[in-house]
Amino acid sequence: MGWSLLFQEQNRETANKLGRATLMMFTLPLLVFYVCSNFVFSDKEDPMMWGGFAAVIMVNVVIAGYVYSAFSEEDDTEASDNDESGPRTGAFKRRTD
Repeated sequence: MGWSLLFQEQNRETANKLGRATLMMFTLPLLVFYVCSNFVFSDKEDPMMWGGFAAVIMVNVVIAGYVYSAFSEEDDTEASDNDESGPRTGAFKRRTD
């Protein structure tokens, strides 16, 4: 059930976005750590500490970008009379008797 939901047509864009964010979350902090500790902060007293700080900042940038892109998606929750997504509950429930 879990993985098959990501491959459905209506979830494909979300699966692509999640895959890209996961790939960036794995590669960018490692890349930033390596570059910063070996090149940018190599003359500092503890370059690995500064590289670690830069990697943590990159993780937060990736998370913020993912959250921003998730909140900037269009809302497709418009209610219609021909809604076949499931039974209506709560405030959307209509009496039929």
